Amino acid sequence: MTYRKAFRTFLIGAGLIVSTACTSMEGIVSDPDYLSTGAIVEDSSTAYSGQLSCMKWSTPAEKPRIAVGDIRDMTGRFSTFEGAVATQGASLMVMSAVSQAGFPLAERLDTAVAEQELEFANNRLISEAGEPTEDYRKVFTGSIAGSDYILLGGITELNFNVHSDVREARIGPVVGGERHYAMTVALDLRLVNATDLSVVNLVSQRKIIRGREIRAGVFEFIGDTTIDIGMGERAQEPVHTAIRTIVESAVFDLVSGIAGPSVQACSQAEFVMSDVPAFQQTNH
Repeated sequence: MTYRKAFRTFLIGAGLIVSTACTSMEGIVSDPDYLSTGAIVEDSSTAYSGQLSCMKWSTPAEKPRIAVGDIRDMTGRFSTFEGAVATQGASLMVMSAVSQAGFPLAERLDTAVAEQELEFANNRLISEAGEPTEDYRKVFTGSIAGSDYILLGGITELNFNVHSDVREARIGPVVGGERHYAMTVALDLRLVNATDLSVVNLVSQRKIIRGREIRAGVFEFIGDTTIDIGMGERAQEPVHTAIRTIVESAVFDLVSGIAGPSVQACSQAEFVMSDVPAFQQTNH
């Protein structure tokens, strides 16, 4: 078989696969159940979500209030097609994890709307009915709850292709192969006492993201031009999900010291929500 025939055969096969995929998508979209319910919504739980829930129910209900600062992406990694590689919402992930652990939050991340409300109230413009009245909202000294601790930090590491290996098979111009690769992402957090600004605890964690690429391609050289026609399946743990996993693990370790001694049991066993009533009866 000549290279030209092999190339034509490959294109026919590619067309059949694409056609089958489109037909499958048409079947999904035309499914009345899919059209009525849309995509399935799942929660964003990670392997450490159970430990945070355990901390909430197995420790005293009265916990110190925590304010979360701007957890920034310090890596500078940027993709031309997708923008910043690391999530820009790490602060929101940290706030969710702190709340899941049962700690009350003091809003310090985005106070623009709250400050506008306070300005309106200070100018006697806000009332419950939204109508001219003498019963306007009062602004009192000391009406904003303070924080006991401040949580700060950032995404400090995002390394690509830390390890990779390639296995390929070639029959004429047709190439098949499999590539494995790994990348790392790291997070550094610190817990600060809001009264004297002393650093209470530090946590630095790293997670390895593993992926694989299976591909089939046809390579043909025309002068200095390389033609690479490939079809493949890529499977990689999403970077943002990996960051959320690190966030929940780091938050658990970071606040364990201020949650009470009973939190030790949460790091030693898996916690399921069916255990909540027992924890509520014992500790709340």
